[in-house]
Amino acid sequence: MPTDASDADSSPLALGPDVVLSCDVLESAARADRLSVSLTDAASDALRQARDALATVQNRGDAVYGVTTGFGPLVDYPSADQGGSDHGAGLLAHLSTGSGDLAPREISRGTCLARLQSLAQGHSAIRAPVVRCLADLMERDVTPALPEIGSVGASGDLTPLAHAARVMTGTGRVLQQDGSVAPAGEALRAAGLAPIALDGRDALALVNGTSFMTAYAAIAVARTRRLLCHLERLTGWIYRLLGCELQALDPRLHDARGHDGQRTSAEMIRVEAVRDGTYGRPERRPLQEPYSIRCAPQVIGACRDQLSYAERVIETELNGVNDNPVVIAGEEPDVLHGGNFQGQHVAMAADALNAAITQAGVLAERQVDLLLTPGRNGDAPPLLAWTPGQTSGLAGAQITATALVAELRHHAQMSATSSIPTNGDNQDVVSMGTLSGRTAYGQTERLAPILGVLGIALAQLTHLREADRAPGRSPAPPPWMPPVAAVVEDRPLRSEIERLSLHWLHPANNPATTSA
Repeated sequence: MPTDASDADSSPLALGPDVVLSCDVLESAARADRLSVSLTDAASDALRQARDALATVQNRGDAVYGVTTGFGPLVDYPSADQGGSDHGAGLLAHLSTGSGDLAPREISRGTCLARLQSLAQGHSAIRAPVVRCLADLMERDVTPALPEIGSVGASGDLTPLAHAARVMTGTGRVLQQDGSVAPAGEALRAAGLAPIALDGRDALALVNGTSFMTAYAAIAVARTRRLLCHLERLTGWIYRLLGCELQALDPRLHDARGHDGQRTSAEMIRVEAVRDGTYGRPERRPLQEPYSIRCAPQVIGACRDQLSYAERVIETELNGVNDNPVVIAGEEPDVLHGGNFQGQHVAMAADALNAAITQAGVLAERQVDLLLTPGRNGDAPPLLAWTPGQTSGLAGAQITATALVAELRHHAQMSATSSIPTNGDNQDVVSMGTLSGRTAYGQTERLAPILGVLGIALAQLTHLREADRAPGRSPAPPPWMPPVAAVVEDRPLRSEIERLSLHWLHPANNPATTSA
């Protein structure tokens, strides 16, 4: 039975058909300063058996795509040098196009690790030394420079993965820790690594998969889980600070409906609402709060269920074989030509994740508005201004939160249904999964600063009450909240919003693994 990679020691990272790689573990490994990668015995056996099976199939005279044939719509033409290194080099060269900015470092490294896990399943017939070479890049901190744009997610992520594969041959470019780009040959020499020649099957196995889109989507899953947990904590703080009616969080209410995400969200909010026994309900608080408070478990809970769906799909993709052809070892070796590289699963899962992120942002911005509006915030000053009229409080910060919701909505269009035929109509239905995954990842960076504004608003209301400038109790900010100074005089808040945004996004501040 496969083991969960998260149960293993952080070093080395074990990969193979007997290991289940999670989104969280992929993100952690992709961000690690030092990483050791090992292939399990099952992976080594599977790699050897698949290569032997490929030789058997070739020896009996069967046609094998990319080995005995050309690539894509040129499949009816013979390969160069019987699928040798010239054929592999030509594949990587013509695919090394692309446009736009370079992918973030964690995405490039996550892509290579996702590719390794797929290859380690042992159905690609790639040579074991090539797999080891890719693992060595990760261990020696040699990170391929991958263009963000250039894949339509149909025959996998051909263009970005070609850039990654070329680094192994010493002919690509690498992304250094300071963000600069260097020639791959120089980077390999500095790391004590030698370039490796790739035959047609090696090269095709490296590029013919969904690893780029999957890395984006997997890390977006890990980030979204943290952000939803932070939103629940912030919502619970609203309940505690304003004294909102707790009936909306009663487990019996949510059991009656039956959605798992809703149950979990209500419980997370309730735990924060009654933290340290400091909850108290003022008489003037309404029986039924506005929907941004009362329906928060239903909204965030639906987002949680979307997250669970996306996570299940993405982790299946992480641990599956997304290559073509697929080599079957055993008593009757075979090479199966199909379309496991088509990224529709990832595209639809990432679009679902995008919808969850967007709606979480809508909810958080409405909560900001509630906190800044007298009559709904416990009669605190408008815009939480310290001296209304003389100061403007969080007026600018709220506008930023509203603008970010507009950005979320603008980027919430489905990509999974945006197929554009290409490749001489060979790829006549494409997934656009790379665009879906990249967009979901980017959406997390739009949600996080909205949560930053929400945190600042809660801190400001607390400061106002402590200074007797707003009525009501002033329980201490929760220990997980980074300190925010009172906005007594108007000051630029951009750096503080950014500081909180980075805090919410960072894996070290995962509410699911911290008790504070």
